[in-house]
Amino acid sequence: MPYGSVHALYEACARQTPSAPAVVCGGERLTYGQLDRRANQLAHRLREARLPAGGLVAVCLEPGIDALAAMLGVLKAGGAYVPLGPGVPEQQLRRVLADAEPFAVVTTEALRVTVSDGGRRQVVAVDRAADASAGRPGEPLDVEASDLACVLYTAGTTGPAKGVLVEHGVLLSAFEGSQVVHRSTSDDRQLLVAPVESAAFTAGWLRTLGAGGTLVLPAPDGVTQDAPATAKAFPSATAGAPASAGAAEPAAVLRALILAENVTVLDCDTATARGLHRYVRRGGLDLGAVRLVSATGDVWYLDEQQALRRTLGPWVRVLNVYGPAEAAGCATFFELPDRPTTLDHPERVSLIGESFPGLDVQVLDAGGRSVPQGSVGEIALGGPGAARGYRSAVRQSGADGWLRTGDLGRMRDDGRLEHLGRKGAHLDAETVLRGHPSVEECAVAEIETAPGRATLAAYVVLADGARSDPAGIRTYASGRLPSARAPRTVVPLVSLPRTRAGRIDRRSLPLPVRPSGAGAGPGGKGGSGYGSDDAAGCAPVAVGVVAAVLAAVFTGFLWPHSTDLAGVPQPEALLFLGLYVCEWLSFGLGVAFLFWGRDVMARQERSRRLTVAAHLSAVWLLAAWWPQDNFYRLARKTDWPRQAALVYGFNITLMIAAAVLLAFLAARPRERT
Repeated sequence: MPYGSVHALYEACARQTPSAPAVVCGGERLTYGQLDRRANQLAHRLREARLPAGGLVAVCLEPGIDALAAMLGVLKAGGAYVPLGPGVPEQQLRRVLADAEPFAVVTTEALRVTVSDGGRRQVVAVDRAADASAGRPGEPLDVEASDLACVLYTAGTTGPAKGVLVEHGVLLSAFEGSQVVHRSTSDDRQLLVAPVESAAFTAGWLRTLGAGGTLVLPAPDGVTQDAPATAKAFPSATAGAPASAGAAEPAAVLRALILAENVTVLDCDTATARGLHRYVRRGGLDLGAVRLVSATGDVWYLDEQQALRRTLGPWVRVLNVYGPAEAAGCATFFELPDRPTTLDHPERVSLIGESFPGLDVQVLDAGGRSVPQGSVGEIALGGPGAARGYRSAVRQSGADGWLRTGDLGRMRDDGRLEHLGRKGAHLDAETVLRGHPSVEECAVAEIETAPGRATLAAYVVLADGARSDPAGIRTYASGRLPSARAPRTVVPLVSLPRTRAGRIDRRSLPLPVRPSGAGAGPGGKGGSGYGSDDAAGCAPVAVGVVAAVLAAVFTGFLWPHSTDLAGVPQPEALLFLGLYVCEWLSFGLGVAFLFWGRDVMARQERSRRLTVAAHLSAVWLLAAWWPQDNFYRLARKTDWPRQAALVYGFNITLMIAAAVLLAFLAARPRERT
């Protein structure tokens, strides 16, 4: 490779064309020389803080000029950056920081307390005058680059996120491979829609800036300079929520930005590509000067890729890129050929084609052996384009040198690789459901209906104008799938929950209360996911109230005179009556929680046994007060056998129940592949 490091590649472009536009974000525009100077200033700031050679520096900023300058500055200072999204949940952010153990964090003042680990971790706030790099030297440091360039954390959609160790050589290999695939030039203006923590963001900015092009980033707020008023900050189309009333549709904002900035290459997640296609197709619109659309992040089906190509025209290249963190965002790709691809059921196939130059891809079985063509196995990566490994392990695959991605694939007879989703997913059911004319998108997940009992639920987003028919969709799937693989419940949703990177967030799929419900309105504008009938949510309340009333009625029959307040003066009598009412209500709540609380506990993702024990403990803590207090009120103080039985029957068991709940809260969520 002509360059020994990523920042050396960028510096060469900055020397050749210092006044060329490097990055555009909202109203801010920097040339290659200006961005290089800003990165050098941050590098000096980090060296002043005594950043060790190869030390990790977390970059916790939204995609923008500050984030780019920070990443380049860390590399120029001899460190390795760890990109983190400031918009991720605080618990997840703290968990990743604890695993990465960075020397410092480059972020904003608002996140100082969150990321500083009680002041034990250095924080450089880009929006704080004392930490600002302005005024420091703008010349590059004479520092030898470390082998490690960055640590990219996996999405963590099905288990804890893992830190992938990516070296400079891997990023440079990904850049050279993308030059062959994407054919980026200095004339390109690439719009990158990706969260800063994703592998797609690192691959995208390197692909553009390494080729001398202009990187266009959606503004986090404000309006794009010289753009129409509709070209505001692009709200991620992956959030899974519909636009609020009066707000511009995300796809409309994105298209306005594409036209305003004369974008030639769009690099985005599959959900964004899907939403943009839906918008331009409805309006009969185009994308201006765009010559290439590259979608990555999640399963993208062949029929979707073909439909986008038909809408945009044959002169627009459309790529489906498989880009896990283990390959720095550049593993395999499939480009629609000029001749139409004829396959049976394109709505069931996601082709990711062939590997990027410099990367070896295999489909392996559990024993690490290559599976025959047409057989399903796990996609594994190797070669100079594959990462070193993980922070927690050298190689997940052991001595064979292959990095397991956790994704399933199949090598077809035509030599193309097919993406079959994550291990443990139910892609076979999802692909069948996509064949239903009313289904636009779907996800299938296993839900636990009772301790030790599970069933499959299908979450569907309906096509425009389609009427919700959960029973019909369920029948359609049952007639095309084995009984054990067919969803028993169909839940219409307005949109599927997604991560910041555009992947379906299966952990956030709502738990339905009942198998299916009555219809939602046309277009799927109904149902919260807990059943399409809002009355279903009243069932726990109704059961709890009935149980409380029955407790009040049967108290006098089970424990005569236990609640007799004759002879008790006021206001004490009223206070005791309040106690009895609280006991009845607590018992009713315990009964309701017995039937409906299991799902709430299961969401915490502890082990199955601990979840069952904690569920029953919570029920006991709520329901036990009614019988316990009534027994105690009728027991004589000198009736020692009965007193001992009550102590061990109630007091001790309540203590045990509380201890079980503490253990449940303290336990770590179970890991899932």
